[in-house]
Amino acid sequence: MLTIFAVLALLAAPQPNSALTPQKAAKPALPKIDEKACPFEGCQFGPWTATAAVQLFSSWKADRKSVTTLSKGEVVTAITGVHITLEPSEIEVTAPIPEYGLKPGDTIYGYVYKGEGVFSAWFNGYWVEDFDGSGVSGTGCNRKCNAKLVKQDRVEWWVEIRTKGGTIGWTKDTDGFDGKDALSGSE
Repeated sequence: MLTIFAVLALLAAPQPNSALTPQKAAKPALPKIDEKACPFEGCQFGPWTATAAVQLFSSWKADRKSVTTLSKGEVVTAITGVHITLEPSEIEVTAPIPEYGLKPGDTIYGYVYKGEGVFSAWFNGYWVEDFDGSGVSGTGCNRKCNAKLVKQDRVEWWVEIRTKGGTIGWTKDTDGFDGKDALSGSE
């Protein structure tokens, strides 16, 4: 009977969030494709307004063809996104980061930025979906930094768009829209 209570107590205890916990993994092959991606804090799909002419393509993939060009002021629906990491950022650890077992000299590779210093990362044979990189100088940390940005990433973010007329296309010209940032007062 005591064993049953012990098992029930273990199951009822809070379990660590797997997105925060390092998982053994091989370094991702490049390019790394992340589907359903909205890569910044406040990022949202839904109604967007073109702030300039924006070209739409048949796909985010290399064999894409031009579909149409949106006009400035045109309201569309952003459906989903694909984040492509062509080269991850490289971050050098400068002080111990015990929660990840990192020591000075280790390299962290950053993939999809999510906001507030959080990004997906790979280091020393481990993957962390929501790595806390708030201590990285060169990305916002000004004091008590534990790492430094050595090389900026090379990424693309493609968004699938549906026009009012039903045409569907993809663009990586996401700066050509208002409405994508739920935290922006001007959108």
